[in-house]
Amino acid sequence: MPRSRSLLSPSVVTVASALVVVVAAFMPWYQTAIGPVTAPDTLSGWDTTAWARLAVAAGAICALSSLAVALDIRGEIALHGPVRRIMAGIALGAALIVAACVLYRLAVPPDAAIGITRQLGVMLAALAAVTELWGAGAQFSRTFPERPRPVPRRRRRRRAGAGAGPAPDAPR
Repeated sequence: MPRSRSLLSPSVVTVASALVVVVAAFMPWYQTAIGPVTAPDTLSGWDTTAWARLAVAAGAICALSSLAVALDIRGEIALHGPVRRIMAGIALGAALIVAACVLYRLAVPPDAAIGITRQLGVMLAALAAVTELWGAGAQFSRTFPERPRPVPRRRRRRRAGAGAGPAPDAPR
């Protein structure tokens, strides 16, 4: 039996975004305008930098842990409450690593060579990394049980008596 539909949406967003980051790492990230004739025109993130490889590994970890949380929410598997929170925390940590790696490579191209331009792959990976980070954060925050709201106390009315002031019926 599903626990909550509001918990499922961030999990699905996180899994989808993590998979987009993994696929985008193999798309062209940079194009070289200057170089030897035998050099390729475009370079993928996987071929260019170890940061993209780390982003792929962290993206896979994030996707798997978010998938476990999503399956638990749907009732397909049964995770104990603390285990679900740990899996959501792993997804959040992996999403932070993915975002840091991809955004660093977006800001600082490898080797800072003249003539390197950014391509669609790195832009798509950056957008997916930010979306993945949002989804993992929302998933993590929603795995904690809601705290019951405190019941407001009713104020006691003072009865007319010693030191309570004039009675409500008494003329002033």
